[in-house]
Amino acid sequence: MAKEKGPSLTQRIYGEILEMVIQLSDACDGVVLTEGALTERFGVSKAPVREALVQLCAEGVLRSMPRYGYAIVRMDDGDVRELKDLRCTLECTALERAFPRICPADIAALSERIRAAQAEAYESIWQVWEDNTQFHLALAALEGNRYTLRFLRESLSLQKRAYAQLHYQRQHSTRSFFDPTSHRAICDALAGGELAQALAALRQDILG
Repeated sequence: MAKEKGPSLTQRIYGEILEMVIQLSDACDGVVLTEGALTERFGVSKAPVREALVQLCAEGVLRSMPRYGYAIVRMDDGDVRELKDLRCTLECTALERAFPRICPADIAALSERIRAAQAEAYESIWQVWEDNTQFHLALAALEGNRYTLRFLRESLSLQKRAYAQLHYQRQHSTRSFFDPTSHRAICDALAGGELAQALAALRQDILG
């Protein structure tokens, strides 16, 4: 059995379990994951598997069933729609409030995030979503409201599964690539001092 320890192992196990959930999304009723089976499958100790399962339960991906295992929580179109609506409210309000204070340095920092993401040599859907998450958190952070960031971070975490699930249903793969078009449209509108255009681009990016 492998002796690996630390956050990197836990996150690897987390990602692999999440990918299993995505692949089982069309037939998750009655599917129960167990700590023992996952430990054997990944060839690791119980600790990183348990930590990954706790994280997935906290994100609403799994539901703990004491002395039995972990059931997959189904996410339907209504859940996704509500998450997107919540994000629109949070992010558009934050941008409207921050707009009078946004300076060229702020826009340059956002643009640099886009350039850095484009330069990354990866195709994983999880990394793509992480770059998307960090851009939206950085944009919302310009408002200066820590509670907005808290709820937005939770919303993005929940939506990650829906994003991956939809992508998998379309492509039958969890490989993807970063498309900067919508993020650039937001930055370009802000650089031009066009709040309405920036809000429209932001809504389009969220609602897809």
